[in-house]
Amino acid sequence: MKVKVKICGIRSRETAQAAITAGADFIGLNFVSSSNRSIDFSTAQTIARFAKEKVAIVGVFRNEDPDSVNAIADLLSLDFVQLHGEEDNEYIKKINIPVIKSVHSNSLPKLTLSEFLLIDRIDQGKGAMVDLQQAKKLAEEFQIFYAGGLTPENVTEIIKKVKPFAVDVAGGIETEGKEDILKIKQFIFNA
Repeated sequence: MKVKVKICGIRSRETAQAAITAGADFIGLNFVSSSNRSIDFSTAQTIARFAKEKVAIVGVFRNEDPDSVNAIADLLSLDFVQLHGEEDNEYIKKINIPVIKSVHSNSLPKLTLSEFLLIDRIDQGKGAMVDLQQAKKLAEEFQIFYAGGLTPENVTEIIKKVKPFAVDVAGGIETEGKEDILKIKQFIFNA
């Protein structure tokens, strides 16, 4: 099975187009206000309209009111909601579309109602990558997205070792905090 690729932190139609043309399976739109990759609703709407039917669109949220998450998901016709906070199964039950739940490298996932698990570092963008042996064991039990520390240079080797359902990248395809189309293309090609 070919590994899927998610390019996260998309902030422009041009970047979305480059990711889709290069073969991305998912794009992520970040609605976490404290994130430097967060986008406003108007920009998200422009990207979502363009990308609909071309790629799966994921909205990224953290500890947001579930009604707000559902409203944004509905207005943008999102395919998935990705949760990066303390959301539990009771919360997930309130979400109207499939969920990708982020879990940290130091906490084994509890039984979850989410469609997928996203295995990530404790501090996003910082620290050691998730242990590859631990991630490989999880990939044998769950459909996982492997995230945290991926780059065009290391993604091939990590896929070979972990065998995840998908890889997820944001910082690894940026240059000086901005999406880098050449890195996006190289990342997808190498994946």
